[in-house]
Amino acid sequence: MYKLRKKFNEKTSKATSIDYIIIGIIIIAYGILSFINLGSLENPQSFYTLNENESIIFEFSDLTDIIRIKYYNGELAGKYYLYVSSDDKKYTYIKDLDNNDEFSWNETKILQRVKYVKILAKTKNSSLGEVGFYDNKKERIPIKRITSSVVNKDQETQVLIDEQNMIPKEISYLNSTYFDEIYFARTAYDYANGLEAYEWTHPPLGKLLQAIPIKLFNTMAPFFYRLMGNIAGIIMIAVMYFFGLVFFQKRKYATFSALLMCFDCFHFAHTRMGTIDSFLVLFIMLSYYYMYNYLTTNNKKIKNLFLSGLFFGFATSVKWTGLLAGLGLAILYFIDILVNKRNLFKSLIKGFSFFIVIPLTIYISCYLIFPNNEINYTDSIERIIDQNISMYNYHSKLNATHYFSSPWYTWPLSYKPVWYYNNPIDEYSHGTITGVGNIAIWWVGIVAVIYLFIRLFRKKDITTLTIIVAVFSMWLPYAFIGRIMFLYHYFPVLPFIMLAITTLFNDITERFKKNYLMPIYLIIVISIFILYYPAISGIVTNNNYLEQLKLLSSWYF
Repeated sequence: MYKLRKKFNEKTSKATSIDYIIIGIIIIAYGILSFINLGSLENPQSFYTLNENESIIFEFSDLTDIIRIKYYNGELAGKYYLYVSSDDKKYTYIKDLDNNDEFSWNETKILQRVKYVKILAKTKNSSLGEVGFYDNKKERIPIKRITSSVVNKDQETQVLIDEQNMIPKEISYLNSTYFDEIYFARTAYDYANGLEAYEWTHPPLGKLLQAIPIKLFNTMAPFFYRLMGNIAGIIMIAVMYFFGLVFFQKRKYATFSALLMCFDCFHFAHTRMGTIDSFLVLFIMLSYYYMYNYLTTNNKKIKNLFLSGLFFGFATSVKWTGLLAGLGLAILYFIDILVNKRNLFKSLIKGFSFFIVIPLTIYISCYLIFPNNEINYTDSIERIIDQNISMYNYHSKLNATHYFSSPWYTWPLSYKPVWYYNNPIDEYSHGTITGVGNIAIWWVGIVAVIYLFIRLFRKKDITTLTIIVAVFSMWLPYAFIGRIMFLYHYFPVLPFIMLAITTLFNDITERFKKNYLMPIYLIIVISIFILYYPAISGIVTNNNYLEQLKLLSSWYF
């Protein structure tokens, strides 16, 4: 029979001031590292919207050698034709300016001696921000005048040159969107500005959270649309500490758990990006934390169950992946009912209230907070249902391919990382961000999970059961999903892999008194993090160095 009533030593299982000092030091140190080069604090905020076939002409004081042009896309990235002229009468076509990355800087060469440059919109409602031109000395060329082919719009075009000081010297992830930020960060901007939301294939909560700093600071600078996700990544570390405290009842194991999350390469890379997975994983962790407290303590049981259901509701309101976490929570809840022979009717009422009514209320409320989206106006229950049917059809019928997709059974090995960002500088160096796991954690995690199965049959304790249920309820269901998947779908499982590792080291240390093993292992984990930091942080690095880090042929940096 499972030991669902673990007795706690109050001095070690409940956080004291010492615990808050320890976790405070850890998250401050990690927080400083995570905020370094998170993103620019400023970007152009004014945009000009071009209609299809509308042209903008930039006039210079005299014939000028123009080497390149830099331009910033807004909420709707357009496609343009680029022309040049010496007399404003005969224009020569240079190239197409095709770019689909919203809120992103772009650069292209012109290599012409001209007085006029014309940008002609190929698509309607193209949103263009700041535009700058540069000579062969990389100096910005002053623009004398801007005119539009549309009558009475010349004055409006001045927003294209009103923030010239914000044009970056180098274009990189620091000042531009990358990977799925073009969906999520862009939609957060829509939420903050009352626009029709672009990304609708996931519930609204994650993007609503992203939108908070954008709205408060009235800016679409990268730092602010990445801020909330990075904060969520920092909070995860604190939650890991408290998991370790209630699971193992000793501060050294709580600290060990928190440090594993601090120095996992994937956690670092993915939470610093302006997407919504950070919120998903944080809420899942909290839902399991309070479920565990419900299962193992007699005090405030209803409060713990309520909080577990609350955070489960938050998770499902970020991504439907949260439903897989709910599967594990339900398994644990019903095991508790069976083992402790609880009143089935009362238990079902509580379960229904906390894990269906509350999450559903949160889910619906998120749509009502911001009902505008490109597919359906969700201002009623009927329309919300229609929207979710559209979401289901999108995901279930998705027939796409992607070079960095990977099958579910390869994820524990971090076999196929997702290459989020690549910025070639020259033939010798480039900046890169790859969602690769710290192999000292991910590969050892496989051994730890196997060990937990053995431990479960021997000890039958709730700690082991909780970890195993969490891991497999959020991983194995992907075996039955036919659409393309990526390594980041494994992210919600990762905290419980770390807890499995902590369990393994806890048992070894307590049984064999090998107190030196954990510090040695942590040194290895931290060393690998430091080695791979250039591959997960975006800093410009020598290509040869990055090549040496590729342990598998499927790894790309």
